[in-house]
Amino acid sequence: MRQGSLDLYKMLEDWIFVAQKTEMDAIEEMCIVIKDSIESETKIQSELRINFMDFTVDQGVLNYVTPPPPKHAAKEQTSDSKFSIPQIQNNIREFKFLDNSSGKTGKLPVHFLY
Repeated sequence: MRQGSLDLYKMLEDWIFVAQKTEMDAIEEMCIVIKDSIESETKIQSELRINFMDFTVDQGVLNYVTPPPPKHAAKEQTSDSKFSIPQIQNNIREFKFLDNSSGKTGKLPVHFLY
């Protein structure tokens, strides 16, 4: 009985060693793919997978679309009740131009309305 259990433990130990080596080899393969991509400065479009002891490159799953879709310009709805972004930027430039709070006199005299 003792010899049978020792043989079983030896087989389990061998199986664990083989499984660990196989998993490490799969990780090493994945590292090579990633390293090549980094050195060539390219994106990895395919999905990289490690399933238990197997490393696979899944060509069916793409990480991004080639070429990327074009970005559309931002649209602003104009309204008479509010300023547009260019109008606000222009107002800020004018207020900075007219500002005399920094100790210097402004470019133009500013009168407050009460």
